[in-house]
Amino acid sequence: MTVSAQDFVAIGAATTPVFSADGQTLFHLRGAGLPQVWALDLRTGADHALTAHDERVAFLRRAPNDDRLIYGIDRGGDERQQLWLLDPATGAQRPLTDAPASIHDFGAFSPDGTRIAYAANDRDPAHFDIVIQALDGTAIRRVWQGSGLLSVGAFAPDGSLLTAIADRGFTDQSLLIVDPALGAATVFPRPVPTRYQSIRWAADGTGLCGLTDHGGADFLYLAAFDLATGLVETLFAAPGRDVEAWALSPDRARLATIENAGGASLLRLGPVNGPRPLVAGLPAGVISEPAFSPDGSLLAVAVSGPDIPPALWGIATATGAARPLWAPDPSRDFVVPTEVRWTSFDGREIPGFLALPAGPTPARGHPAIVWVHGGPEAQTRANFRPDIQALLARGFAVLMPNVRGSTGYGRDYFAADDRDKRLDATTDLAHAHAFLAAHPAIDATRIGIMGQSYGGYMVLSAITEHPALWRAAVNFYGIADFTTLLATTGPWRRAQRAYEYGDDPTLFARISPLRRAEQIRAPLLVLHGHRDPRVPITESEQIVAALRARQHRVDYLTFDDAGHGFIRPNDRVRAWDAVARFFHEHLC
Repeated sequence: MTVSAQDFVAIGAATTPVFSADGQTLFHLRGAGLPQVWALDLRTGADHALTAHDERVAFLRRAPNDDRLIYGIDRGGDERQQLWLLDPATGAQRPLTDAPASIHDFGAFSPDGTRIAYAANDRDPAHFDIVIQALDGTAIRRVWQGSGLLSVGAFAPDGSLLTAIADRGFTDQSLLIVDPALGAATVFPRPVPTRYQSIRWAADGTGLCGLTDHGGADFLYLAAFDLATGLVETLFAAPGRDVEAWALSPDRARLATIENAGGASLLRLGPVNGPRPLVAGLPAGVISEPAFSPDGSLLAVAVSGPDIPPALWGIATATGAARPLWAPDPSRDFVVPTEVRWTSFDGREIPGFLALPAGPTPARGHPAIVWVHGGPEAQTRANFRPDIQALLARGFAVLMPNVRGSTGYGRDYFAADDRDKRLDATTDLAHAHAFLAAHPAIDATRIGIMGQSYGGYMVLSAITEHPALWRAAVNFYGIADFTTLLATTGPWRRAQRAYEYGDDPTLFARISPLRRAEQIRAPLLVLHGHRDPRVPITESEQIVAALRARQHRVDYLTFDDAGHGFIRPNDRVRAWDAVARFFHEHLC
């Protein structure tokens, strides 16, 4: 069978299940590359699209008392999101914000559905404020002036207060209780830098529930926060695993929690005050976005496995029986990676996933590619990656490591690459190369490396720190120099990124690949979008110019209407075909 990038780009996906007020319709996001809002009739299976933008719809939320929907779109991946209101009954849709130079990060509907709250950086691009806006257009109020990154959580049950999270860095967040009437906020006390996620109000408005590592815990757990006393009570913890999502049924009788087990997901469902067994019958992979139907009889989730494109599943809460609600037809079989581990320079065990092409192993072994995730506060998961499957279909083995600095393995692990330990993660990649080279199915002389965003930096770091190891390299919009990155990245990200990377010119001179470009031996392919607000295209321009000045082989592709990632199907086809051709030239 002829392998075409188009075949993989065209694979559909569905995420973000949102029930209608009567529970009979499941609104969701669906599409290949540019997802739109869809409606699925759960009684008949009939479905139809509700939007047709030439941009990606980034999120979807329903009003508390009817089926009005709010969603967000940006322009060409520039992340300056605008909010839109949609009435599914009439199909009418209209923008709620129209400031294309600013980001509008949706937070919540008011309990009566008349207002929304969101964070916006229109006053100062470096700082987000909390804005409350009436949906009838009668009033827009800036109720809290923030500093740095800020996200809005939820209105209190009586609509009088709001939660918000101030984000100074991945592990350093503050939980705020904002009084819009007074324009004031109080900070929930914390003993050490803390993470907060999915914070919601208790029914009586006196406390909160959500995910946290409050108290210096190694992993995220579900907790209750007492606003009067500042006490934090553990509601559910999974030893050795992050609890990464949770949902409570509307009658508050049933609880669903999702745990991260080495990159795959475990879903528990049951009574709040009773046993909650693991849900069986779901595809193995990543489960996310749990949502209960209004009557609590059905739990909808998004499911994606290594060989399962993103789909929507439903679990009957009375029986635990799981069934697909909507799934794409991929029209081909996919490879399921194997979880593997190897030992790095200091004895630390590094986890990852190894995928070998289907069919017999060639006599001299497969050419192999190490694919490095971004972040660094991220994790390679057991989810569907059509770009990885496209490489496998062309005969390349792929190793996907979770080097130190990755999330999902505890506080010590994701802090193990901080500041002056940055290059330790690069050395983990050298040991990943050694693991591959010793594998009987791999040709040790034909190993390349590729990565996106921070993973692109890791690629550049790998080929400068260990240049003899890598036969070819592909850098998607990676960091070339930390000094220039912090000077040019979106101003709203600058302080938060400095928290992770530091702000030490001496350290930056040592760890920035641009400063050691003369060490590079591998041919390099660089890809970058002109609208990227996170890693500006000047980062790629610098490394390309440095290599071309030495007359070193570097191919460079740019994308006019792309930001931090390639969303448009035509851009994906162009990028994935270019990567396949490049690796075929240098590894085959």
